[in-house]
Amino acid sequence: MGHTMRIAYFSPLPPQRTGTAFYSEDLLPHLCRRVHVDAYTDDHVAATQEVGRIYPLYGYRDLAAQCERYDLLVFQLGSGPEHAPIYDLFLRYGGVAALHDLDLSGVIESRPPQRGDGRGRLHEVRRHQGLGPLLRSAGDALRRGQWPAPPVDEVDRSRPLVQRAAGLIVHSEEARACLQARYPEARLYEVPAGIPRPPAIDALEARQALGLPTDALICLSARRLGPEARIHVAMQAFARFAERCPNSLYIIVGEPAPGYPLHELAETLGIAGRVHLPGHVDLATLYRYLAAADVGIALGRLRRGEAPADLLRIMSMAKPAIVSRRRPYSEIPDHCVIPVDEGAAEVGQVMAALWALAGHPPLRLSYGRQAARYVQARHGLSAMARQYAEILEELATVQAAERLLLRERTV
Repeated sequence: MGHTMRIAYFSPLPPQRTGTAFYSEDLLPHLCRRVHVDAYTDDHVAATQEVGRIYPLYGYRDLAAQCERYDLLVFQLGSGPEHAPIYDLFLRYGGVAALHDLDLSGVIESRPPQRGDGRGRLHEVRRHQGLGPLLRSAGDALRRGQWPAPPVDEVDRSRPLVQRAAGLIVHSEEARACLQARYPEARLYEVPAGIPRPPAIDALEARQALGLPTDALICLSARRLGPEARIHVAMQAFARFAERCPNSLYIIVGEPAPGYPLHELAETLGIAGRVHLPGHVDLATLYRYLAAADVGIALGRLRRGEAPADLLRIMSMAKPAIVSRRRPYSEIPDHCVIPVDEGAAEVGQVMAALWALAGHPPLRLSYGRQAARYVQARHGLSAMARQYAEILEELATVQAAERLLLRERTV
């Protein structure tokens, strides 16, 4: 193209608590070096952000007045309700969608029910009024012959996106293969998750700043803390490990989901004094915890298409990590992580891995160095921004050619 490409970029941004917000905050400075970017985010966040960013910042409602300024619109779509306005704008305007999760039910169900949408109406009743009103509403719908259609497969929920998209960006081979099999006509691009180079933080200084023991063996997990994170499995393994290594600590960073009683589980396992739950922390504090840790643990089941960003951030700090032998973790070479099998032997395997790492500092150092090299080579932000720019240039050229062909056909 003969000019600097101009894009509108839609995403949650901090202080919104979502992985997509941090992802975009990391990516945008690098992407701005290659294309002109106007960023669009939550209207309230845009109105209250400080000046001095390297890219203009607008609210979602501002797009209508300046949509024609852009070569492409780029939408970052995750699974949380904060992505609902982005989803709606994408369906209205079209463009390029970066899918951080193939299951968009959380977005779709958080939107106001559409006219005639019986399932959406029942979801709203259940969410706001409880089980009793839900059953009464369902009975009324059945008597009127308006029983909602059966639920669709999570990948089928992507059909409106595929039909509207100039191109789709995903962050794992699993996601690309899944969409390719279902939608062979789609323009699909796999871009690894971008992980920034971590700050240089001395481990001893980090422990002192956080009030952590300077001589303990510290394990760490960091992610959304719901049942799918499987922290309860890691805690069982840590409890067995702590019997042999009493001078140890398990730090679990994140806000526990309602009904996932990690404090109570720690007490039941007899390790309440060795489990630290700091809750949600800002990025600077998270890096201090990562610097202070000796070993990372990531056994969670990610949603289909979701990149293991929390694990990759741990690895970027040159920390060895114990992971489940399942996708997307299995896409990481075994010399960079320590995989364990899910099932009856899992707790024992995690405990054995912890014991081996605790007793052999050179082993921790070797795995940590390989982990950091892998993240820098495969998931560096600069390389990811270059891939984004190349993809957007290609798609903008395709769109321009399609518009020209359409004009020639109508003349």
